[in-house]
Amino acid sequence: MRNETTRVTQKQASKSKALTKQQRPPRQESTSSSPSYSVQEADSPSSLQSFASFGSCASPSAISVPLSLDTDQQSISFLFNTFISATPFEPYLASYYAPDSPRDDACAWAIDATALAAYARHSRQLHNQDEAARTKYAGALTRVNAALADPQAAVEDRTLVAVLVLALFEATMFQASSAPTSWLAHTWGAMQLLLLRGAGQVASPAARLLFAHTSNNVKATCIQRSIAIPRHFLALDQQVRGLLDSHDPAVRLANLLHRVSNIKAKSREQEPNLALLLEAIEVDQEIVQLCDNPPSSLGYTREPLACGPAWTYKRIVHTYPNLRLCKVWNSVRLLRILLLSFLGDDIAHFRLDEIHADPQTLSGLNEYARKHMAEVAADILATIPSFVHEENSVKTFYSPGRCLGWPLGILEMSSVCPPDVNLYARKTLEWLAEDLNLPQAIDPERHPGSREDWLHLFHFG
Repeated sequence: MRNETTRVTQKQASKSKALTKQQRPPRQESTSSSPSYSVQEADSPSSLQSFASFGSCASPSAISVPLSLDTDQQSISFLFNTFISATPFEPYLASYYAPDSPRDDACAWAIDATALAAYARHSRQLHNQDEAARTKYAGALTRVNAALADPQAAVEDRTLVAVLVLALFEATMFQASSAPTSWLAHTWGAMQLLLLRGAGQVASPAARLLFAHTSNNVKATCIQRSIAIPRHFLALDQQVRGLLDSHDPAVRLANLLHRVSNIKAKSREQEPNLALLLEAIEVDQEIVQLCDNPPSSLGYTREPLACGPAWTYKRIVHTYPNLRLCKVWNSVRLLRILLLSFLGDDIAHFRLDEIHADPQTLSGLNEYARKHMAEVAADILATIPSFVHEENSVKTFYSPGRCLGWPLGILEMSSVCPPDVNLYARKTLEWLAEDLNLPQAIDPERHPGSREDWLHLFHFG
């Protein structure tokens, strides 16, 4: 293992003031899937995905077919046409795998590895393709390390894309029962690359997409891990925000993301206090205002009550122009779920003398949390039909439906939710796990809300 940090940052110092410790991937190829970035502890919330139209519906994923001789082509086709649909990768990733693109750099190897991993899980042949996917993954790590050793290559878009795709690989291959440290390392490494690139590296539309994607992942990690967004990254993010697409929901809601992150961090670092609880309600109300009065670009339809299919929750259904927008709204709702969980679940462990509040105040906070959690839970469950394909009375989840794993996992175990929500979320998770071959969605070791949980990987991957 060789640390390229010093040499890279010294040569880049004149180009950017936002330097930080560089990543340290392994120098030699290995079949190990563990990256070796030089990372600090980072944690990230559910990020709001940038809006882009979902051009065509993905095919159902509950299909078991034998892998054929042209698995490489099938896997690449599946990755671009189905797997990354409704994710931040959708608008840009294919352009980095064009016919005239390099085929032997870190970016290409990372895409190949992730395509093999995604298709193997989809086709339920994971054991057959594990070695091939991990060999490609190890090769991508080696090539990322080589790129970091070159000051020019270190700040190229393809290097950042490679690291983002390696995180997608980890989200795809993760088997549960352990902390997602490798995914976290790649996410933190991508943040370090943004700092190395600096504000001057967002001149092109592609670079702005990469910045928004990476920034969202970092912020989401900080929320999920209950830590504050690193100040040096937050300064860069604020500097660049004005250059990004103002119609991007993540850009519009950046302040809310920052405030939720701060509340989550304070809840872990500070003694319980009433001021923090009231701040959580204040931020939640700001999100409610957005939900009640969304901009036209975020519009969707609430179908008439009790008019949905019989299998839906209380027959409540929303209709969205595309799955990207549906996922955006669920990201917004996730912010509310996290705040309401803090109010309801966590307050039960506080003593009155700790938070200096009277019983009536605590009762009011609990009532607020339960009332609003029931509402936001119904909105989450109303999006499930958007991710389901029905043909000849057979219902199967589209591949993008895996993003429901995080909110459903929280709703299933939340003491703030109504019991019927807990049950419906559990049944849907079982269905999702079977259709998309994601047993980790119902793994008994998962702990939604824990800093070491892995359910958020479904949202990012």
